[in-house]
Amino acid sequence: MQAEHHLDISINLSTFFLKNIGVWISHDPSERRRMRMLLACTVWMLLLGIVINARDLYFALLYNGDILYVVTNNITLIISLVKMCNIIMYKGKFLNLIVNMQQNFWNVNYDYHEKEILDDCKKICIFFISSVTTIAICAIISYLMTPFVAQSGNNESERMFPFDIWINLPLTRTPYYEIIFFIQAICLYYIGISSFCFDNIFCIMAVHLAGQFRILRHRLTKLCDTENEIRKKDSQSTLAKQMYKFYEQFKECVRHHQALIKYCQNLENVYTMITLGQVLVFSVLICLFGYQVLVATASFARRSIFVFLLSGSTFLLFMVTYSCNGVIEHSDNVAVGAYSALWTIIPMDKFGRMLRKDLIMVIRRSRRVCCLTANGFFPVSLESYTKILSTALSYFTLLSNRVETTNGA
Repeated sequence: MQAEHHLDISINLSTFFLKNIGVWISHDPSERRRMRMLLACTVWMLLLGIVINARDLYFALLYNGDILYVVTNNITLIISLVKMCNIIMYKGKFLNLIVNMQQNFWNVNYDYHEKEILDDCKKICIFFISSVTTIAICAIISYLMTPFVAQSGNNESERMFPFDIWINLPLTRTPYYEIIFFIQAICLYYIGISSFCFDNIFCIMAVHLAGQFRILRHRLTKLCDTENEIRKKDSQSTLAKQMYKFYEQFKECVRHHQALIKYCQNLENVYTMITLGQVLVFSVLICLFGYQVLVATASFARRSIFVFLLSGSTFLLFMVTYSCNGVIEHSDNVAVGAYSALWTIIPMDKFGRMLRKDLIMVIRRSRRVCCLTANGFFPVSLESYTKILSTALSYFTLLSNRVETTNGA
């Protein structure tokens, strides 16, 4: 099973980018030192990006520049820094979630139907993560290519950078231009990775958690296969042995359910603040991205950036809410699996009475669905996605009307 997941492009992509920013499992001392250096470099680049964009915002306000463009870049950068700080704060728990997923979700012997469920989870993760990663990389490339497209045909004195930098130096001359451009490109790379890599691994964990709830439901339903064997037996001793075996299998299902509930709680503890930040900010970001694409009088090269940012943000938000919605739906369906066991034809002996009582407890607990919340304020689901898009559209309408009124005045 582990070898199969080494071929999973979604896991390979997530692992690659997490290693690039220094947040991954390392057992070798030299590798651990390298991870610390990469993590320090990532944090330093994020802070440097904040300094550059903060100065750009100051001078945009001072000289009446494109304020909305600079504000959009600053919000995107801040949300990346918040994700990074939150993961650093819960780094141990975050890595334990990955180890737990590898050991208890993947390296397990499954039957044919359970392998089909895992394959479905794998396909969903590949679709989401490949799409989000591709869009994010295209946005990074668009940022880097915009200066070259804008300055094509101009002389060297009109060289541009991906982000305006305000330093009293001849920045358009060699080697200052090349040095500053390289630094901004490195900052942009780390900012871009930090904006989506943690959401990618969150999608993998949440989708596979929902898949484990589906597997648990299948196992509870499959308990009736043992009962089909019971009806073929006449001996009371054989019946008692089969009932004991049946009850032991049921207890394994209960332990599995408890482990999944605990895993969901740990995932909630690590990601709840990130989820809250994204839910609160993404409506504003989608509004600003849409404004830059549809309304702002910018160059084609700059608009191409926000086409990718708009599509990427909406798709990333859909990925997160879809993953959370799957956990809610399939954790609730565990009750259906418990009720589907053929408990009605089980004898009313010692194990039969115990089983009926315990099935009722499983059904009641399953109706308290597992969910991933925005810091406990509300559960995140596909309904949250529609509300955020609706709010973003409202903000976009207000912003457009406000700008038109200002220009008319």
